[in-house]
Amino acid sequence: MPSDLKKLVSEQLAIHDELKAERDTRFAVDWQTISSYFYPNQSDINTTKTENIASWTQNIYDTTGVQSAQTLAAGMFNWWTPPNQNWAEFSPPEELKSENSEDESSEDEAEEWLGEGSDDAMRELGRSNFYSVKGESDNAFAVFATDVIIFDESDTGTELFNFVPCKIRTYTIEENYQGVVDTLRRELEMTFRQIKQKFAKNSDVIPEKMAEQAKKDPKRKFKLLHCIFPREDSDRLPKAKDGPNLPFASVYIAIEFQDVIRVSGYHENPILCRRFAKWGTGAVWGYGPAYLALPDARQINYVQQYLDALAEKLCYPPMLIPDSLDGDVDVRAGGSTIFDSSNPNGKPEEWATAADYKMGYEMQQQKRQQIRDAFFVDAFKLLNSQPLLDKDMTAYEISQRLAEQLQSIAPAFTRHITEFINPLMQRVFGIMFRAGKLKDPPQSLLQDQGNGKAALVQPEIVVTSRFNDALRALKNKGAEQLMAFLLPQLQFKPENADIVDWDKFNREYGYNGGNSPDVFLSAKALKKLRDGRAKIAQEQRAAQMAEQASVAGKNLGASPEWMQNQAQQAVGA
Repeated sequence: MPSDLKKLVSEQLAIHDELKAERDTRFAVDWQTISSYFYPNQSDINTTKTENIASWTQNIYDTTGVQSAQTLAAGMFNWWTPPNQNWAEFSPPEELKSENSEDESSEDEAEEWLGEGSDDAMRELGRSNFYSVKGESDNAFAVFATDVIIFDESDTGTELFNFVPCKIRTYTIEENYQGVVDTLRRELEMTFRQIKQKFAKNSDVIPEKMAEQAKKDPKRKFKLLHCIFPREDSDRLPKAKDGPNLPFASVYIAIEFQDVIRVSGYHENPILCRRFAKWGTGAVWGYGPAYLALPDARQINYVQQYLDALAEKLCYPPMLIPDSLDGDVDVRAGGSTIFDSSNPNGKPEEWATAADYKMGYEMQQQKRQQIRDAFFVDAFKLLNSQPLLDKDMTAYEISQRLAEQLQSIAPAFTRHITEFINPLMQRVFGIMFRAGKLKDPPQSLLQDQGNGKAALVQPEIVVTSRFNDALRALKNKGAEQLMAFLLPQLQFKPENADIVDWDKFNREYGYNGGNSPDVFLSAKALKKLRDGRAKIAQEQRAAQMAEQASVAGKNLGASPEWMQNQAQQAVGA
């Protein structure tokens, strides 16, 4: 192996080991605890489990935490990236719109081309493994508050995209100065057969020692480290960004053999790392609902054990049995036990059953609701079942309640847009364009780079998910309240309507109601339509006036000339 690659291996392994030690010291124990209460099938973070499946959940006595995490994950999947709806689309950047402000046709061409590209992008995502990986990752994201998916290009030839989920504690991450995760080092285990399938091509080099050991033990798994980072971060790699030297480096290292298997790269950042919120201690890892709900989850699981024991005890109470009745007490339902009525102490009786089950149950209910609140369960249940709300609530009260619930999760949704949807769609656009899956772009989307070269402008990403629609629809409640307030006034003071920009008011109301922007005319097209309509109306008035003047002249007959002139002036002829 060349000396520069040896130095690259030492460099990347040293950085990874340092970051891994810091990660495990601060977070590994918490992740293990959290998974035990909220995500038991992933509760092997720092504990190796080889027992049967039931043993993974043997410490769970109350499933509120598990169900709440699943509800949040399902809500994020169905409302943030629903498979049956376009949840994001491409749009011309604002600066391009201003440049083409006088050329309406070029703007329309750009919007039409990007609109078709948006539809094609959603179809390609649907054909790939995106939704299956996203659904799995949403569960991890809901619990650990940090999740990573690698957005790779498929090498099967049937799909364009391949998404690789990364399990918590198998990777380390780093941010750039803007807080964007642009570096990932991921540990993975593969058999030699799998390694050959993935790497036995191109310029990849599989260590000979690995092949020798695989012959002795074909089932053995070898540890690899996949490093993704900006190429400029390492002095061991070329800085050029053309050809194979792409902006983001991809390096596979055989850890045991300290050897490089593959060096390649990505055109865009392929790391989709999202955090529910961030720790306030400068750490790059996420903070989320499970951390907040952990104390309650611990307590309800602890107390539930005793409530279950108490319920069993109340149903089958312990008995004090006189020695004279030993073996003769029938504790079955409807059972009969004969005792000596002359001896008051000669009958069986319950003992040690004085406990208040109701008080414990009420306390548990309070804790369960606190867990549901932490995971925004009520917010997604409101979205899914608004008709099931209290029938006595007015529409305004329902909207206020829904607004309160949605606004509580809106910050996480905003971060989801910047850390997941935007980089995802930008990479989708790049891959599809390079693969020739998009038509030739209009000239308005090309920018001159000098030397006769033009580059395609990166489009803006517009979020159109069901959740975004729900947030926007709440704004229409305010519009409806304004209309209800204004209408009575307009009967007596019509000029009060002048306070509202009605074009903007109606357009925003339509957008917030979920209508596509394509439904509405642009401001320029609307002005052109109104100018044309005003011109036609003016021509019609002129024709009517001319006709009236002609009729008036005929009716005047042989009237004096001065009288005919006055009549014509009166009708404006």
